[in-house]
Amino acid sequence: MDYNELVQKRQEGIIDDLEFLLAQKDLAEIYLEDMKSRGERPNNENAVKWLCEYENNHLYEQL
Repeated sequence: MDYNELVQKRQEGIIDDLEFLLAQKDLAEIYLEDMKSRGERPNNENAVKWLCEYENNHLYEQL
C-alpha cells in the first residue's frame, strides 16, 4: 500500500496510528527498535507520540 493510501485510511479511521506506523517498513523498524530499547510494548498511544517526535526531530529540522 502506498503512503497516500495509508494516510487516507488513517484519516478515515480504517487503521489506527500503530497500524499506520507499522505499515511503513522503514519507520516500523526504527520504531520497534526504539520501543525495545525503552522496554515498552508497541501500542497506539506510544505510536502517536513516537511519530510526532520523529517528525519534529527528523523532518522539520531539515526545513
